[in-house]
Amino acid sequence: MEGKVQVETNNYVELKSEILDGMRSYREDLAQDGVDAGYSVQQIDECEGIIDRFLETMSAAAERGDSAAAHGAVKDAVLGLNALNARCGHSLIETDQREGLCELILGAAVVAGLCAEGEDITEEWREW
Repeated sequence: MEGKVQVETNNYVELKSEILDGMRSYREDLAQDGVDAGYSVQQIDECEGIIDRFLETMSAAAERGDSAAAHGAVKDAVLGLNALNARCGHSLIETDQREGLCELILGAAVVAGLCAEGEDITEEWREW
């Protein structure tokens, strides 16, 4: 269970909440002004699912020392977020969310030993 402890220690669960809460509050603020945010509550939930799968896979990969699985988890998460954001007209992942998602994904990648702190291994696939 060492990977699970690392995920909690590194505040990834809290960071995930901040990212999703930001999406929800922005959507609600626009709705109050009669403006469509371009994404639905279901799409926020889908984003949460992508993050959860990523954290679970990274945790398991870190426990096993499986860098190939960890690398695949990063790629799958980034590609999943790309596709979701595209379906939302590129409105779901704005600056704050982009920064939070990068912090979460790259932080977990550093813990898993995939890259050094400050290195962005998502650039190859990331469209947001």
